Amino acid sequence: MSQRKKADPEFVPQVIEEGSGGDLGFLAFVPNQIDASDNYDQRLLGFPLNMLFARVAKDAQTGQESLVHVCYEPAPETFRENSRRKEMRYVTKPLNGYSIRVICEKPSSGWRTEKFKGKKLIQTAFCSTFDQAMIHTTMGGLEPDERSE
Repeated sequence: MSQRKKADPEFVPQVIEEGSGGDLGFLAFVPNQIDASDNYDQRLLGFPLNMLFARVAKDAQTGQESLVHVCYEPAPETFRENSRRKEMRYVTKPLNGYSIRVICEKPSSGWRTEKFKGKKLIQTAFCSTFDQAMIHTTMGGLEPDERSE
């Protein structure tokens, strides 16, 4: 198994941008990419090792702020490849009804992500680089009912 750590639930992200009025803006994450030391099928090299979504939640009664996060893991059995692209889904364990499809477009080497609630597409991002795509994907944060058990 790889010596690299996946997203650590105790990791405290930095705020990339502050919103108006002093409210926190968005949180975004760039995951490690799968490499040969991670013991995945070689076809998965370059895909995210995992994907972390988070938001700062404020308790309605106490006003205390806390970090709420959900980590999505690769589902290697969903990997598909053709002459134009490679794609794989990411899910939570246990399943929470949401999933992420990560697509690498071969001709352009661009990355596209699609976030689903069930079968409904709720978010998409496309960027020319892996890092940009992951930032644009994760900065949307969590949906109000998106949880990890």
